[in-house]
Amino acid sequence: MSTAKNYQDFDSIRLLTIIDGIIVNETPLRVGIGRESVLGATVDNAVYRVNQVPVIPGSSLKGSFRQLAESMIKADGDKLTHDPWDFDDIKKEVEGGKFCTICATFGNTYLASHVKIFDATPVNPEKVRTFTKTGVAIDREFGGARPGLLYTEEFIAPGNQWNFRMEVINIRIFREADQSDERATILRSILEILMDPGISIGARKSVGCGLIKLKEAKWRVYGLRFGGLSLEDEGEVRKHV
Repeated sequence: MSTAKNYQDFDSIRLLTIIDGIIVNETPLRVGIGRESVLGATVDNAVYRVNQVPVIPGSSLKGSFRQLAESMIKADGDKLTHDPWDFDDIKKEVEGGKFCTICATFGNTYLASHVKIFDATPVNPEKVRTFTKTGVAIDREFGGARPGLLYTEEFIAPGNQWNFRMEVINIRIFREADQSDERATILRSILEILMDPGISIGARKSVGCGLIKLKEAKWRVYGLRFGGLSLEDEGEVRKHV
């Protein structure tokens, strides 16, 4: 449970941690662009692209990380964690200056996030392969397939490598996590889960799609020195044994 620490501390960057690595989608992946297809699209639900190249949005990664963090916090008995769109609870946090652990880590509509996750671009853009799958719409009223109403979805084939980058401000998670700061232990746990067994993102998670794993990663910690940021420590991201 978060105490009344100053989480609105962005006026002074005392500590900056950068994690760079490679993630792999172990199963088919579909992070789409929404229900409305772009003009000229050959499928109903296309994957998200930047400059015609499939990309995993940082917002999708961050959203999955936040959801996982919420589950872990609630399982540990935290009663302060609330829905990210519960504006009444968010307003109370701001007025009282006491934020729940999740908001203190990932931010809310009044508080900036201490975690920044960049779009994951493919290591080999020219080798990224996609495939399409045809589905049948379900009539929710009758509980069965609706005859003649088909749709197509685009998926990214398994086994692609993606550049992963994550930045954490004013939370010490390496070389050892700050045990007095619950945000640090949560973020460290998320990175370890991302390594194994992995985290699912995007659509069709309930049928096994979207499983990603962190295969290799290095961290760098910068501290404040002589009015600027200086490399303080570095190493490889590893799971605790």
